[in-house]
Amino acid sequence: MADLKPVEIEKAQNHFEIYDFEGQGKIDCKDLGDLLRSLDTRPTIATILKNGGTKKKGEKMMTFDEFLPIYSQVRKEKEQGTYADFMEGLKVYDKSENGTMLAAELAHVLLSLGERLTDPEVEEIMTCAGKEDEDGFIKYEPFIKAVLAGPFPPEAE
Repeated sequence: MADLKPVEIEKAQNHFEIYDFEGQGKIDCKDLGDLLRSLDTRPTIATILKNGGTKKKGEKMMTFDEFLPIYSQVRKEKEQGTYADFMEGLKVYDKSENGTMLAAELAHVLLSLGERLTDPEVEEIMTCAGKEDEDGFIKYEPFIKAVLAGPFPPEAE
């Protein structure tokens, strides 16, 4: 991994060891996305699955030597949305141009655009939206900041 500096490899090794719950030098591929996100990347679910991640625990294990090229590749990908991208996208729904949008519209966007979320996932992520005002509007800038800051509670296994 010529593109990774020794300090980055060491950081990746440290994070990998945290996710090596059995102490066998391997991680469960179900945890690949969490491991990548712990290293300040934002892979999509499709990217995780494409790189060997699994949806169920115990299906497949991965060594650090197998993980390192995946980490290197995911770091290079520019498919991730930025704060400015999300602000620009949600401004479309800001009809009053005051930094707010209907919470129901935000939920609809999360359910129907891009990498679609499930109803329970939308309910969980909407907790980042804060309180709606009496007309059902929320401020979307704090929502975007909260989502990008992450992390969310771990899902039940």
